Amino acid sequence: MKKIDAGIQWLRQTISRVWEMMPSKPMTPSQVPIDIVIPIIGKDLDILPLCLQGIRKNVSHTVKDIYIVAPNDPAITAFCEKEHLVFVEESTIFNFSPRELNLIITSPNGHTVNRSGWLFQQFVKLSGKVGTCDYFLCIDADHILIRPHVFLDKDETPVFYMSDECHTAYYKNIRRLTGKPYYSLLSFVDHKMLFSKKELAALRKKIEQANGGCEWKKAIVASYDRTETSGFSEFELYGHFVSRKHEQPWRQVKLAYKDMADFETLTKRYAAKYHCITFPCYLK
Repeated sequence: MKKIDAGIQWLRQTISRVWEMMPSKPMTPSQVPIDIVIPIIGKDLDILPLCLQGIRKNVSHTVKDIYIVAPNDPAITAFCEKEHLVFVEESTIFNFSPRELNLIITSPNGHTVNRSGWLFQQFVKLSGKVGTCDYFLCIDADHILIRPHVFLDKDETPVFYMSDECHTAYYKNIRRLTGKPYYSLLSFVDHKMLFSKKELAALRKKIEQANGGCEWKKAIVASYDRTETSGFSEFELYGHFVSRKHEQPWRQVKLAYKDMADFETLTKRYAAKYHCITFPCYLK
C-alpha cells in the first residue's frame, strides 16, 4: 500500500471506530421490491450458499428475483436451477465476453495481470441491464450478511454502508472520468451496494458528456491507469455520484477460510459485534 493510502486508511479506521460506537439510526425499509444481482465465477460456488443464506435472512426488503451473472458453466447452471436462481450468461449482456476487454495491467516491476473479468463485472452493475426492478442490490459472493440490513428506506433514500478502505487510484480515476473530484470521510467500497437504474442512467450520461460523447464503457477503459491493478471502482464512483443517501458504518469482520462454518454458527459467533462477514479469496 502506498504511504498516502496507508495514512488515509489509518484516519478512516479511527473515524470508523468512533462511528461504530454510536447507535445506528433505526430505519423503516421501503416496500418497493428489489432484485439481487451477483456476478460469480466457478470458484465462488464454495462460498455462495452462505451468501445466499445471508441475503434470504437479512435483506429487509421484498426480493423479486436473485440473478447470477456468470460464464456458461454446467456446475453454475445446475446450482442456479437447484437454488431457484435466475442464471444470466455474462457474454449476452453486452454481446462480448470479459476476455475481449483485454485489460492488461503492468506493475512497475514488470509483472502483468489480466483484469478484464474484474472490470467486466463492474460494467454489469453499472449497465443496469440485469433484473426487472428499478432497484437492484449487488453483493460479492464472499460476503455474508449476519444481521438485518436496510438498503432503501421508506422514503426511497438509498442506504450505503461505508468502510475504512482507501485506494487513491479510485479517486484519481473518478476525476479523469468525470472531470470532478470526489472525496468522502469513508469509502463506499463495502462488498455490497443498492443501485437505482434511474441514477445509473444519469451517471452513464454524465460520463459520456465528460468524455466528448465517448460511450461510457469505452471511456472507463480509456481512463484506466494501466499501472494500477485496481484502477477503477464502480462502488466508489456510484456512491459519490448519488447525492441523496444515508451512510452507515459497515461493522464487518474479515475471516480466513479456515474459520468458515455453517451460517447459524457464524451468526452466533459474530453477530453480537458485527453486521457482516467477508471471506476474501486471498485468505483461502
